[in-house]
Amino acid sequence: MKRNQYNGSRNGIKCMVLFLSLSIISCSSRQREQAAVSNKRFDTEVKWNALPTNQTVIAKQKVVSPTLSPIRLPISGSGYISFDARRNKKLAVRVGGRIERLYVKYNFQYIKKGEKIMDIYSPELNTYLEEYNYLNRTGADAELKAKAHEKLTLLGLSDFQISQVASSGTVGLTIPIYSPYEGYILFNPSETAGSMGQAASLAMGQGMGGNERTVPALSGSSLADNSIREGMYVSRDQTLFWINDFRQVWGLVAFSKENEKYLHKGMPVKIQSELQADTIATSVQLIEQVYAQSQKFTQARVYLDNDGQLKQNSLITAIGYVQSDALLVPSSSVYYVGRNAIVWVKKGTTTDGSGIFEARAVKTGYRDEHSVAILEGLSVQDSVANDGGYMADSETIIKY
Repeated sequence: MKRNQYNGSRNGIKCMVLFLSLSIISCSSRQREQAAVSNKRFDTEVKWNALPTNQTVIAKQKVVSPTLSPIRLPISGSGYISFDARRNKKLAVRVGGRIERLYVKYNFQYIKKGEKIMDIYSPELNTYLEEYNYLNRTGADAELKAKAHEKLTLLGLSDFQISQVASSGTVGLTIPIYSPYEGYILFNPSETAGSMGQAASLAMGQGMGGNERTVPALSGSSLADNSIREGMYVSRDQTLFWINDFRQVWGLVAFSKENEKYLHKGMPVKIQSELQADTIATSVQLIEQVYAQSQKFTQARVYLDNDGQLKQNSLITAIGYVQSDALLVPSSSVYYVGRNAIVWVKKGTTTDGSGIFEARAVKTGYRDEHSVAILEGLSVQDSVANDGGYMADSETIIKY
């Protein structure tokens, strides 16, 4: 009986010791786990707080995620008005001779159809006129007279001039030449054709806020710059100059290379001229496929009807719209310092629930009062601070 009581007491003591040992082990394990968690939190806090303050901010800031949304993207360019080379009409002499008097005095001079442009002395033409007078005086066959009349017509004389010679019976020393067209005189049409360098200069002057506008030099602005002069000899079929009525013109517009991918033939655009308040609806008809030396713009061409309000080298602005998908963030999320754009990307969370934000430079595109398109630097998986302007002071941002 005593032995059984002794054994029971022993077993109770063993159980108590085992329970106390297990309790101590469990408490030690919990303490080690709590210490590990505490050390981890401490390491995290030290890690984030040890980062440069001009790149990382801890704040309880609302975050937003960039969204990929379709937008109506405006595409704009600047340029100028130029002559439509398709409307250039060549004026050439049909007989050789010497220019006794020239009435075209300067480049871009406006002349009307039938207006006298020169007096020419041509032995060849005078011979044909004397032949025609001889046939009239001798009463030659009607068919011969008709052939002589036709020859003079083919040489550029009008019916009125031929009838005058027939009625007077004499041939003057010089024969007047009249313009068959109406329009502006162009001594060298290639110099009036638009070039990408000229469009670039105009775009830089107008579209980028320049106060001074660079207008292409108009070569041949005086007769001294032209090879056609009084007293010189011209040969048959030699081109004297060109005439353009300017009733349809080219609008040469320079677009940035970033917008080149959006341009296409037939793209609707609206043209705003500096000379008139109303816009002109038209479309892109040609996109230049070659860059000039040091050219940083893509040049497009539009065709415009001209009622006299558009002038050569006057400045224009073209605006078109394209549908495109863009990564958008609120306008308040982007902080601008000069040409640099900065957003604050959430990288983690502190123990008290504050966000840990890191500054990141991004490349922006289209923007309005509500949203900004991000071209580079963000993805849809990122989260950014909703109010980037409150994340750091200006001195910190500038140093960044």
